[in-house]
Amino acid sequence: MKTLEHAALVALLVSGSIAGCTTTRYADSNTQAVDDATITANVRSALVQDPVTRSRNISVNTLHGTVELSGFVDSMGERHEAARVAGNVSGVNSVEDRLQINGSAPVVSSAVDDQTITADVRSALAANADTATPRIKVTTSNGVVQLAGFVDTNEERTSAASIASSISGVRSVDNDLRLNRLQ
Repeated sequence: MKTLEHAALVALLVSGSIAGCTTTRYADSNTQAVDDATITANVRSALVQDPVTRSRNISVNTLHGTVELSGFVDSMGERHEAARVAGNVSGVNSVEDRLQINGSAPVVSSAVDDQTITADVRSALAANADTATPRIKVTTSNGVVQLAGFVDTNEERTSAASIASSISGVRSVDNDLRLNRLQ
């Protein structure tokens, strides 16, 4: 009888250990997603609070602690300040600076057109099964569309650029989409 109880106890401990391993991997995956979302929110907040970067069109994406900054600023100084601010946020492992410098300050009609172009590009990307992901960030300045964020395949990256360039008013597309290395 003792041998049977002992065998049952060993089986229970082994199955518990295996289940624990599975749960740990799942929890780590969720923790990373939460951490990346928290880092993104903290970087955005820090950029808004910084007097140099607060009114800039800067998008923030985070993957495994690597923060990607994209969008448009008016000077090299603003670009450096944004990277510095992001790099000082807790949890940031590295910063990839993909910010573009505006050629000149946009006039009001250009800003309105840029907003329309951005909205049209976002709509077109959302309507396409290959590019319907919130991980693609779109910004526009003076008709230049910048695509940033992460996609799973080169086909998605190419398709997104093709779709963006087909939108009326787009002068050019800066395709800064990166492949998600986990796929």
